[in-house]
Amino acid sequence: MNKKEFINILNMKINVSKNELETILNCAQDLLLDMLLKGQKLNIKGFGTFFIKEKCERKYYDIRLNKVCFVPPKKVIVFKCNKKLI
Repeated sequence: MNKKEFINILNMKINVSKNELETILNCAQDLLLDMLLKGQKLNIKGFGTFFIKEKCERKYYDIRLNKVCFVPPKKVIVFKCNKKLI
């Protein structure tokens, strides 16, 4: 399901215009990203938790260069769902 389909389903269930729904979803997305970039967790009761996890540096063998190279560490967004959803 993409964003347009999600907005259409919400529009059928809630009598709010599509433009207002899209604005609300964009604001929620911006707020989520701001909280995560500050290092905070976002816990939505009954749904799950969003948080940032840092992946370690790892090495791999590059066949073209014929040598061992390294992938730098990076941060990824992790979602852990509520037990009720499993």
